[in-house]
Amino acid sequence: MEDPGEAPTEPVADLVLNPGDVLYVPRGVWHAVSADQGTRSLHVTCGLQARTSIDLMAWVSEQLLTHEDGRRDLPLLAAPDVQADAVDGMRKRLAELLDDPALIARYRAAMDGQAVGHMVPSLPYIGAVPVDGGLRVRLTTVRAVLDVSEDAVTLSAAGSTFEFAPEAEAVLRPLVDGRTVDLAALADTASLVLEDVVALVQELVAGQAATVGSLL
Repeated sequence: MEDPGEAPTEPVADLVLNPGDVLYVPRGVWHAVSADQGTRSLHVTCGLQARTSIDLMAWVSEQLLTHEDGRRDLPLLAAPDVQADAVDGMRKRLAELLDDPALIARYRAAMDGQAVGHMVPSLPYIGAVPVDGGLRVRLTTVRAVLDVSEDAVTLSAAGSTFEFAPEAEAVLRPLVDGRTVDLAALADTASLVLEDVVALVQELVAGQAATVGSLL
C-alpha cells in the first residue's frame, strides 16, 4: 500500500536472532531490524511473492483483449443508454470468464510459464550448442508448464513459449520434471537422432529457458 498508516506504539514481540536463525514476518506486519549486540551483522531477506484476487483480475482483464468488444473505444461522449449498454456488455463478458471453474488453475499455469529463469550461462558455449552427447542440460526454471496435444507440444518457461512436434514430449518431460540429463540420454529416450535433440535444446538456450554444460 502507498500509505500503510502509523506503526503500532507497542511491539508484538522483541526478538534476538542468533546465527542460523530464521524469522518469518507475515505480510503486512510492521517490523524493524537493528544490530544492537555490539557486533556487525549480516542477514539475507527473502520475500515470498503471493498472488491476490487483484492479480487474478488484472490477468483476466488481459484475457479480454482477445475479444473484439474488449478492444473497442469507450463511448465517453455517447448518450447514457449507450454507455449503460457498453457497461452491460463488459459485465457479461467478464462474468463468462469468471464462470470458468478452471480459471485459477489457468492463471497459475500462466504465471508459472512467465516465471523468470535463473540466469545461468551455458559457458563456454556462447554460440551454438555442440553436438556432444556428453553435455548435460537442465531448465533454468522449476515452474515450466508442458501442454501436450495431438498436433504439438507447447512448453511455457522463463517467460517464453516454445512449440514443438509431438515427438519432443519425451525430450521435454524429464526437463520439466526438474532433472538434469545428458543430451545422449534424451536422444535415446525419445528415439531421436542427437542432432535433432541439440537443435531443440538450442532453442531453449536461446530463449534463456535452459542451460547446458559438462559439469551441471
